[in-house]
Amino acid sequence: MSLNHAIRMICFIGLWIVAAVSVSAADMTAYVINTSGETLDKISLASGVVTKNVLTLGSDVGCFPNQIIVRDTLAFVLLSGTDEIQIINLVNETTAGWVDFPGGSNPFWMGFLDDRYLYVSLLVADGLAKVDMNSRQVIKTTDIGPAPEGVLLVDGKVYVAVTAYDFNTYSWGQGRVAVYDLAGDTVIGDIPVGTNPQFLAMDRMGRVHVVCTGNYYDIPGSVYIIDSGSDSVVDSVPLGGQPWQIGIGPNDIAVVAAGGWAADGEVFSYQALTGEIYHNAANPIYVDSGATGAVPYQDSTVLIATFGDRVIRLNAAGEKLATYHMGDGPVHLDFNYPPGDADGDGEVNLGDAVHLINYIFKGGAPPAFPTWRGNPDGDDYINIGDPVYLINYIFRSGPAPKIGPTWIR
Repeated sequence: MSLNHAIRMICFIGLWIVAAVSVSAADMTAYVINTSGETLDKISLASGVVTKNVLTLGSDVGCFPNQIIVRDTLAFVLLSGTDEIQIINLVNETTAGWVDFPGGSNPFWMGFLDDRYLYVSLLVADGLAKVDMNSRQVIKTTDIGPAPEGVLLVDGKVYVAVTAYDFNTYSWGQGRVAVYDLAGDTVIGDIPVGTNPQFLAMDRMGRVHVVCTGNYYDIPGSVYIIDSGSDSVVDSVPLGGQPWQIGIGPNDIAVVAAGGWAADGEVFSYQALTGEIYHNAANPIYVDSGATGAVPYQDSTVLIATFGDRVIRLNAAGEKLATYHMGDGPVHLDFNYPPGDADGDGEVNLGDAVHLINYIFKGGAPPAFPTWRGNPDGDDYINIGDPVYLINYIFRSGPAPKIGPTWIR
């Protein structure tokens, strides 16, 4: 079949047939890092089967895994204790390489621009590191402010949560979010927020939600919302308690893990677009002890990592759907979403091109969450070029779908 013939066929199907192509869905997997056990586990989301100790993390003990990002068949695990990123081949579940940071810099959080460039906050070194993944080396470090933590890339900028923590006095200064321009590789803004900003998430309007944990004593937690166009605070959500990791799902519900170390772990939630609070410190969702990670899945459920060695799956109402028994101290997780899987069935095939045609020309359903799956050519726009790219890949062995900027919405 010629490329032009394939394009005509897909356009005809997409414009006149709204029904999805029937396919058998691949098994989606959640990859979970255990910060105490220093291991990688995985959960089959179809069967609920947990596989523990898939791989040992870190080049040495005391690696303290902090974050995992899955990009197609590779996983990247940020290891704060040993100052490195471990690159894992998920096909054969072996270590494929490392990225080293200066000793004692304590890399905390990371965000990818594309397949080449990665940005990482350095908690103790007060810096933002730019990593070239081709050479797997840090090529630039910028002073970003005292004790930076969360990192989020949105519309050509890196937003970095600057906690302003003083390691000598054990206290926090004015929390802020530094704004770093990707094109110019320089800091272009500084936005004051609440005490101890740690984690960030983007809503479908492109706004940045900043979780400010407070001082764990008399300053309660809150979320500040930043408009990424004007780089100014436009709203705040008073959650109370000690909120931590945040995730915003396809249903626009923001879910925040909020600790609960000595008793039942707590989870808060609110409507990300309006700020309406569903659960805060006054009426939390109770899960297992020590809720640390909160990561939404494509079906609007959310997986909560807890220090009680469990991952809890919640629905949109905060009800427990499943409990997965993990290794020692799960702290964060990510899913193996295939790039180009626009219809969210776990596979890349003709149905994805049909889905995109229906979306572009008939106002059909948007690409599955996360939306970057509908941008297989990686150009930061979802348009006719994307189904054409998939057709070329499927019928002519063209280049494989890729993960471009993840702020697509």
